[in-house]
Amino acid sequence: MDRHIVCLHIPSFQIALARSADSALRNRPVAVAPTHTPRALIRELSIEALHEGLQPGIPLDIGRLICPGLRVIPPDSSLLHAAHRELQHRISGIAPTWESIRPGSLFLDLTGTTRLFGPPIDTATRISQELIEQQRWLSLIGLAGNKLVSQLAATTLAKPPQVLSIPPGAEASFLAPLPTLFLPGLHRSDISRLSQRLEDLNLRTLGAIASVSFAHLHAALGDPANLLHEWALGIDSSPVHPPITQPVIERSAHLDPDEVDDHRVQGRLYRLLEQICTTLRQQQRVCRLIMLTIRHSDHVEQTAQQILPQGTYWEVDLQPALTDLFYRCFRRRVRLTRLILQVSRLEPPAQQLLLFDESVSAVLPRAHRLSLALDQIRAKFGERALAWGRTLR
Repeated sequence: MDRHIVCLHIPSFQIALARSADSALRNRPVAVAPTHTPRALIRELSIEALHEGLQPGIPLDIGRLICPGLRVIPPDSSLLHAAHRELQHRISGIAPTWESIRPGSLFLDLTGTTRLFGPPIDTATRISQELIEQQRWLSLIGLAGNKLVSQLAATTLAKPPQVLSIPPGAEASFLAPLPTLFLPGLHRSDISRLSQRLEDLNLRTLGAIASVSFAHLHAALGDPANLLHEWALGIDSSPVHPPITQPVIERSAHLDPDEVDDHRVQGRLYRLLEQICTTLRQQQRVCRLIMLTIRHSDHVEQTAQQILPQGTYWEVDLQPALTDLFYRCFRRRVRLTRLILQVSRLEPPAQQLLLFDESVSAVLPRAHRLSLALDQIRAKFGERALAWGRTLR
């Protein structure tokens, strides 16, 4: 059975999200960059901005000089990941298996779905039309027999919405004129070394690499020749890896006004920790991994995580780890706007049976008994009925 792999790519995903919410941004040059300083670097550009001569990575003030009509939107990773989850949800009823590449980009495996949904090219076109009608997201879609060719097919398309299908047997002829730097999956340092070596050998396209025998290519490049030769011929046997879903409990807080005081921020963090621990105790699950993400007022995010030696749902056990994560993240004295706390690797607690007939609360440490008492008070009178002073600063 022939494989049918789709690469779905929404160019400039965050700009597409902003345009779907604000029609004034459509058909205009738009950039994604922190707005707190003109020296911030541009992270993402619309096609119109690229046509004006802008490039990602240039300072924002220079970009405004080149393109006076440039509209700038601040980066928002939370919105980006939420929209990516929405995209995954929309394609879940069509593709039995999909793999996330990055926000706004997915691999879909449509192998064996012809009798259900029709030819894969029709399914891919229908996906593109539904994204336009329901979300106003313009996409580039490549369809081929493997992940490599489908991704390169989507990459070579100029302007969305477009769909390009590479039939079986045409992979080598499609790849032949493409530059070698189009190949994905290599580290930047590897690209630099390989591109220089290929340039020295005058192997500037995938067709030129495919025309060289494997023995000669291996003698010139060494081990990278194994994968490079297969890719130049359009051979890629890697499967579409389905997402591994794990239960996660997340709580977040928006700091308004922005905050820079350590004690105030840690007070807010402890309140988030209390909420998570209460939820864990209600669900009778312990966590083995805690992760903290902070967002500065200049839209820079820092993330740190720590694996716990043993599972727990007590605040007294998690607070030292949370304090350590905070100081690992908060290394820039720039005000904070958002805190995101997550716990994962959830599992049932290992409980010790009692030898004699006595209540469980009688043998618990004092801090644990206090947490249980707070849970009962808040469950009866509300979360705001009782709070630690440090969470109220």
